[in-house]
Amino acid sequence: MDHQKNSPSQKITLKLTLLRHGETRANRDSLVLGTNTVPLTKIGIQQSIKAAKRIAQLSISAIYCSPFLRTTQTASYVTEETGMPAIELDGLREMDSGEMEGIKMDEMRIKYPEYMQKWDSDPSTARPPGGDTMGEVHERTWDSVLSLSEYHRNEHILAVSHLFPIQGILCNIAGIHSNNYEKFKIELGSLTTVRIEQDKKSIINISETSHLDIT
Repeated sequence: MDHQKNSPSQKITLKLTLLRHGETRANRDSLVLGTNTVPLTKIGIQQSIKAAKRIAQLSISAIYCSPFLRTTQTASYVTEETGMPAIELDGLREMDSGEMEGIKMDEMRIKYPEYMQKWDSDPSTARPPGGDTMGEVHERTWDSVLSLSEYHRNEHILAVSHLFPIQGILCNIAGIHSNNYEKFKIELGSLTTVRIEQDKKSIINISETSHLDIT
């Protein structure tokens, strides 16, 4: 594959399918989950297996994944179906929730009122104690996407990632501010596909889950 810089007559087109990892105990129990090491539940494993079977039909040329356990575990099922190894990419990792990791979602306002007040007014710049801002997550994820578009010219690749990184990619492509992240609902085990071209960006589908209904 030629990775030289494009000439003016060449056009970069990257088709990128984004797989959100399968369910974990933290997702099931509504716990704050960022960098914690949490494996998939039985349901999460089944979601990953079903997603992998669907992805095997897509003729992808490479697999990338966040380095966290839940994403590498999800990606491993895609590797089983496709025979392609998953390459860990730090830019696909989820937001670091710092001190809030592992607490119940409904306890956030009680234990971290100042952070939640900031989150309500400007979520992209709200920083949990010891953690990332969502804006930082969105920026590093998009930087990774641009790098992938240069490296995988005219290819269809897969990235196994998390809620905030996927929402950040969609916000960028849609041309909306990161604070509007909730516009995009991304289900566990779902597939979202986008296209990155030199002169335009487009969303093909968002949070497709039809493969999860197959028994």
